[in-house]
Formats: sequence, C-alpha cells, structure tokens
Amino acid sequence: MPIFPGFTRPTPAPTRSLRTRFVAAALLAAAVTLSACSDNVTAPSPAFPDTMHVSPATFANRVIDFGKLYPDMDWRLPTVSSRGDTTVETFKVDPQDGKRIEFGENSGNIIAFPPNTLCDPYKNSYGPSEWKKPCILATNEVKFEVRTWRDSNGIPHAEFLPKIRFNPSAIRPVTLYFRAPRLTMFNSVFIPYCNAVNVCINESIGDPELETYTSPLAGGGYWVYRTLRHFSGYTVAAD
Repeated sequence: MPIFPGFTRPTPAPTRSLRTRFVAAALLAAAVTLSACSDNVTAPSPAFPDTMHVSPATFANRVIDFGKLYPDMDWRLPTVSSRGDTTVETFKVDPQDGKRIEFGENSGNIIAFPPNTLCDPYKNSYGPSEWKKPCILATNEVKFEVRTWRDSNGIPHAEFLPKIRFNPSAIRPVTLYFRAPRLTMFNSVFIPYCNAVNVCINESIGDPELETYTSPLAGGGYWVYRTLRHFSGYTVAAD
C-alpha cells in the first residue's frame, strides 16, 4: 500500500539534468526520501544498496512548534522567482544570528540554521570523510538557493545550493523539516544521502545523531525531519 495515496512507482528514465537524476534515484527507494547529492551528474543506478532499507523513522509524538524550538531565531520567506516549472527561492543567512527559512512556495517546509552552524564554504574541505571534522566557521552572510517543484504525481522536490558543511560542534544543529500532509504511514520513511556517483546510504547507520524522525501534523500527515551535517542538493520524493 503506498504511503502517499495515488502514487505509483515509475520506470526510471535516462538522466537529462541534475533534477531528473534526483527524481529517478529517489523514486526507487521504498520511502519518503530527501536525497542529498552533489552537482556532478551521472546516470542513475538500477537499485540502491541494502543500506537504504534499514532504520525507518522514529515516531516522536510531539507537536512541532517552531516558535518554542527556535525562540531566538528570526524566520524568513525567501525571494521567489521561477524557471519553467521550477520555483527558485534565494535567501541569506547571517552565521552569527542564524535563520529559520520556510521554503517551497506554499508548502511549509522548514530549514533551521541556528547561530554558529555554518562552516565557511570557501575555507573548508567537503566530502563524507569531513562531515564530523572541526571547521572554520563562516563570518559573512551565506547566500543560498533552493529550487522546488512537484512531479507528475504531485510529490514535492527540492534542491539546495551551494555545497556547505555544518559545524559538528554546534550546540543546536541544522535541521531540515519536510512537511508531508499526505503521508499516512511512516514505518519505511527515512532520509538517505546520495553521493556524486549515486550511491545512497542511510547516514544514521554510522551516525545515530542523523536518525530520521516523524511527528504528527495538525490536520493529518507528518513532519519528516532530521539533523544535517552538510548539503549540496536535496530531493524529496515518495513511494
């Protein structure tokens, strides 16, 4: 039974763009996925490793109240433009003050950047071996772009740029909250990471702090969320 009503798994098509690669890859997973990928484009592999199909989300029966979670952080709606069927939003984050961003036009998704969480994107190495290493913190505003769209099944997708690491020693981590009002089951929901060659893993296997959680939405559905140590692009899709 699909966890999103009306969704059927399509046959993967050849890659035409970064966005297409994200969609084809994510739709192969038996989960709602937010797949972090680099900017390098390669054809999707026919299946994900077994590491994708473990550690479903943990249910947290609590109300997500962003005013209480982040009382000292301002929130902002990004500047919106469009490119074809894609909504493009840009925003800036002051690394000393942090910011709570509501992205995805009319979707209510949230990315929270607490103070002192941004590593300087120009002074730090980037890659899986670097995620938990200390970093030089950013001191100037960092400009981000997020591109969002919905596929033919109505499933939302998002890409974040640029590549950046987040401070592993921060008191409060960067957290991504995906608002999923159509989600009816969460036993196979998790948030994997996909690298430049399209190998996808559940990062929580080796790093329990990256476990995926779900909490109920008022009116039905769930928040799907977890800590992030980095991102370049993210895709949201569902089985």
